[in-house]
Amino acid sequence: MIRRRLTPAVVLFCSFASALLLGRTAGRQALDTGGPLHARLTFVACACLALLCASAGIVLAAAAAGPRRAGILLLAASLGVVAGAFSLHRMETLAMRAWLPVAGPQVTSFDGTLRQDSTLWGDGDTLLRVRLTSAASSGRGITAAARGDALVLLDGEGRFALGERVTVRASLDPLPGDGPESWVARTRIARVERQGFRSRGWMLRAEVRAWASRALAWTGYPASALLEALITGSREEVPRPLTEGFRRTGTLHVLALSGLHVGIVFGLVLRALFFLPWRALRVAAACTALMAYQVFAGFMPSLERATIMILAGSLASLLDRDPEPLNLLALSGIVVLGLDPFQAFSVSFQLSYLALAGILVLGPVIARPLEGRLPPLLLAAFGASLGAQLATLPVVLPVFGTWYPSGIVATLILVPLVCAFLGLGLIWLLLSPLLFMLPGETLRDFCASGFGLLYRLIEGCAAFLARLPGITVSPPSAGAWAGAAGAVALAAALLLPRRVPWRAK
Repeated sequence: MIRRRLTPAVVLFCSFASALLLGRTAGRQALDTGGPLHARLTFVACACLALLCASAGIVLAAAAAGPRRAGILLLAASLGVVAGAFSLHRMETLAMRAWLPVAGPQVTSFDGTLRQDSTLWGDGDTLLRVRLTSAASSGRGITAAARGDALVLLDGEGRFALGERVTVRASLDPLPGDGPESWVARTRIARVERQGFRSRGWMLRAEVRAWASRALAWTGYPASALLEALITGSREEVPRPLTEGFRRTGTLHVLALSGLHVGIVFGLVLRALFFLPWRALRVAAACTALMAYQVFAGFMPSLERATIMILAGSLASLLDRDPEPLNLLALSGIVVLGLDPFQAFSVSFQLSYLALAGILVLGPVIARPLEGRLPPLLLAAFGASLGAQLATLPVVLPVFGTWYPSGIVATLILVPLVCAFLGLGLIWLLLSPLLFMLPGETLRDFCASGFGLLYRLIEGCAAFLARLPGITVSPPSAGAWAGAAGAVALAAALLLPRRVPWRAK
């Protein structure tokens, strides 16, 4: 039965994430209604729940074989609750330690270091995540150290790199929410001064990314813009019609660096090292290349999740252990939330983990009744696509208010095309130094024409599928629809058997 997949790692991750989400919500409501005392009672409730689960788990674990498994799962749940409570305490501590030398609106400029690469925000503008080091107020004549994180929203397009030091001439406003940032600033891009990099390592990373951007530019616009988005995560140059097509087909996640990209990178490196005599050496080299790509592309939740899963799965295969994908997913979630508990409140984190959980759990359930009626490869892709759509509905409906059923078909068409496009782009990037050394431009022009043709095919498919209507849900009923979708997905995962009597003959 599918319920056998409820391993200690899965239970620990689910209880960890649930404790974070529910504890943060209850704590905020307690602060709004009853003050700090009620917020502390939330932590006490988490501790009592963990103690209760642990006590029951110890009693059951000491019993016979049947209840012992339930006891182990209860112990894992209690550990997850404890980890969630501890992470909530860390989050509150970080918020309390954030401070400015003057009130935020009195700040006229501040210095800081980017903790992520710049991203697009709104209608073609730029978003920066800055870790503050100092702040100044010209009216008060004060310049002093500052501590905490701030969101900076810039009017205009620009590219900034992780580890870059900047000076922003703007005031700071408080930013309530579930992210690590305590303040927000809005200004023009001309009021941001670059001050170099925090270290030479971050500067080298920015130079490598700039070289990759120049090498990909030889494929010709707009193919180069899509390649750069798929390889480096920089989506500033992607044409708006293509982005809108991906969005309206529910496949915008294809543009975000995720397990798809990491898997292709890992697979290409592993294939390229076929000449190495020892399998362990090939896997170690591919894992090293994968970690280098993680640094190159940036530290995003979906990318971190895929990297941890592949590293853990590779280690398990080398040790002749079964690399159960759901266990690997849970392990990656525990590591990511342990390092940065704020990720639990990120929509990208939630969609990434729910989508993969839907592929792993719901995909086989959906595909099993159709066995023998469709080709195996198409059947697996259809089950994975529909499973991911169902699993993410509880988040998609309340956040976006619209669901595009065309995404089920679009995934089957666009994902293979994007995989081929990305694989060829990585090969181009690796061979570009040799191609530039060849005399003449015939080969380069031929390759650029091929990229342009494949890009037009992707754009045309996305535009055609985007014409299919979506389902829009009004905000008052979005929660009910999301709850119903979650209940259906959970029932399918827990109640449907792994073997069904109506399998096609």
